[in-house]
Amino acid sequence: MNSTQNDKLVYADEWNVSSQYFYKNEYYSWMADNLTGHKKVLEIGCGTGYSTLALLEKGYDVIAIEKNEECIRKAEQLVSENGDFDSKIVFLQGDVAEETFRNNLLEQYEFDAVICWNIGSYWNREMMTYYLPHMIEYGLDVQQIRANQESSYAELIVWYACKLAKEKNVSVNIVDRCGEQLNEHNDPYYKCLKDEFSFAKIEYKNKEGKSLSKGGRVLTTNGQASFESVMDIVFVSISLDS
Repeated sequence: MNSTQNDKLVYADEWNVSSQYFYKNEYYSWMADNLTGHKKVLEIGCGTGYSTLALLEKGYDVIAIEKNEECIRKAEQLVSENGDFDSKIVFLQGDVAEETFRNNLLEQYEFDAVICWNIGSYWNREMMTYYLPHMIEYGLDVQQIRANQESSYAELIVWYACKLAKEKNVSVNIVDRCGEQLNEHNDPYYKCLKDEFSFAKIEYKNKEGKSLSKGGRVLTTNGQASFESVMDIVFVSISLDS
């Protein structure tokens, strides 16, 4: 097994622990409840499937995208073991940073919302080599990326989620994990996305919760890893509507 494949496996195993914790504590259920007025969602970064399962249990049809094949394998198994959802779910392995993949999504699939929840990924030299040009084109500089690589990646994927939503003329819902509640007065970023893509409205919903760090996927804030077993966090749901 090469180092990249091992990184994918490790990430899938660690995120599976963290996302199962979110599911059992009904955080994903809360996220799904914020998607009012929609029927079929495009989920960017489904991870190991616990967010997808919560969406399906709430009655949504889901197109679930994940670039890590180790994650999507776990997601498919989880969904198949927890209900008869074959007619309501499509899993696609792919990367929204790839223009051809995005164009195929727009041409071949119908959806009325894009969601992007708790985005993360493994990170290694290969990832840096591939995504660095995308990040620079998006507007980050090398110093910013090196200071916080995983957050830079997440910011890039959220930007592509907004781009897809605007090109399809549908809403987008983003969930971020923060250290404090977010609103229109202290939002340093999402209001910029609203303006850049000319969304008509932005709405924030906050929920205090907890996240596993040690034992699950280690949380990194401002470039600093936390190895506490459980951390207090705030889930912030940001909805941008056309």
